[in-house]
Amino acid sequence: MSIAEALSGAEILAPAAVFVVFSLQRWKSGLHAAWREEAEAYRARTERLDEDVARLVAEVRELRRENAQLRAEIRSIWKTGDTESRIT
Repeated sequence: MSIAEALSGAEILAPAAVFVVFSLQRWKSGLHAAWREEAEAYRARTERLDEDVARLVAEVRELRRENAQLRAEIRSIWKTGDTESRIT
């Protein structure tokens, strides 16, 4: 193989190698950006779910408080024996 043949081969291989390297870099950066977007979406969903859970916990506490009040009221009605006048 002469130097001329090696240089002509290098003229073809060098741009192809540069193209492959840049394509791989672009693919990796695109993949990195996609994973970053997925992570941000997951974080936003997690925050929304945390807010929903906090709201539901507050609602359950309120319902338990209301349930306790109603049970106390029912107990007081049954203790007095005046159930008919209280119910109607």
